[in-house]
Amino acid sequence: MAFTPTSTVNFTFFRGSQGSESIVLSWAVSDASGIKDFGIEKASQLDGEFSQIGEVPVSQTASQYTFTDNGILKETSTAVFEYRIRVDFTDPGSSASYSDPISVTYNFSSSLSGVAKRTWGSIKAMFR
Repeated sequence: MAFTPTSTVNFTFFRGSQGSESIVLSWAVSDASGIKDFGIEKASQLDGEFSQIGEVPVSQTASQYTFTDNGILKETSTAVFEYRIRVDFTDPGSSASYSDPISVTYNFSSSLSGVAKRTWGSIKAMFR
């Protein structure tokens, strides 16, 4: 069996930012030739294991890409999410390549909705 080296990808940048109830990831590669697609992976906050949350196909006309993670659990605090990009190649003999992981801080709104305030008020009243 012949050894097939893992191909590498040169990411020009990879960053994340807080959107409105989402996290927006953006990245660029210097050369997308030979790349089939990008798998977006997010680390579990329970065990730190990465799992795929989406996929972005390669464009032959663009070198910059974005992905929006709408799967943000709503909390009334700050949370840090970790992401990485898995690069799949068109050559079936190539192994996947991974970006370095990035951390994105998401600040949840500290204001409760009217329903939540009424519910919380009712709960507090039960224990008086």
